[in-house]
Amino acid sequence: MTDYPPRDDRLRHLIAQEINPHVASWKLAFFIADGIVTSREVRGELKRIAEAHAAGEHCGDRNCEHCWNATLTGKEPTS
Repeated sequence: MTDYPPRDDRLRHLIAQEINPHVASWKLAFFIADGIVTSREVRGELKRIAEAHAAGEHCGDRNCEHCWNATLTGKEPTS
């Protein structure tokens, strides 16, 4: 079992991994990821989506693979 990404900073590390291939340096990827993770708006949206999914409802995000799959199968999304 690996300790990467670390549980206490997992979101920032995962976002930085996605950004890294598209920028000049790992340091820049972490800088951008940190801005995303610490954004109140982003945190609020993540919370809203998580709460909708936890309640078994569609989150309303047109890019949500979870809700898209539920729509195709005719079932309400579940966590």
